[in-house]
Amino acid sequence: MVCWPIVLHHVVVRYACIAITGRFQPFHRDHLDLVMHGLTLADRAIIGITNPDSRSFKAVATSAHRHQPSANPFTYLERLRIIDAAMQAAAVSTARYEVVPFPLHDPGVWADYIPYSIPQLVRAFSDWERDKSRALQRGGYSVELLEGDPQQKIAASDVRAAMATGQSWQHWLPKGAAAALESISGASLQQRCARLDHE
Repeated sequence: MVCWPIVLHHVVVRYACIAITGRFQPFHRDHLDLVMHGLTLADRAIIGITNPDSRSFKAVATSAHRHQPSANPFTYLERLRIIDAAMQAAAVSTARYEVVPFPLHDPGVWADYIPYSIPQLVRAFSDWERDKSRALQRGGYSVELLEGDPQQKIAASDVRAAMATGQSWQHWLPKGAAAALESISGASLQQRCARLDHE
């Protein structure tokens, strides 16, 4: 289903659909906040999971760790289930969102997953997100760019580090997501995250 932008008469731009993409390793409260913000701008959200498989891991100068296997402990299917759990706990109807793969480092297939007619919502905490925004624009998307406060962000690398050392990490995840992650990973969670590449 192609989601077309809607321009209302009082000059507020609202979209039928908006896209939010990320690795979501794991999906934490800042991620949910961004999706919920997207749903104030659009009737539906497409949540695109980047690095959906090991073949899509690529090194980039502005984010040295994100291609490392240790920074990608959860599979595409596991992340999808965690996101679904968080969205259900937030009382978001499944009619208002869907989750798809989005191989960020393979622009040739972007439109196979998210049509160019759907704007992308990006929150920038660093040069990495700004470079991502520019790449999406070069690829053919319109981009809604939000400036985030780096001092207030939740870093997924901190979440993974806490998991690796057996410290508390559940408070960083939205309601529903922690239980889903634990049920998926079980006793292997600490072992999975034990070798990390820190930001």
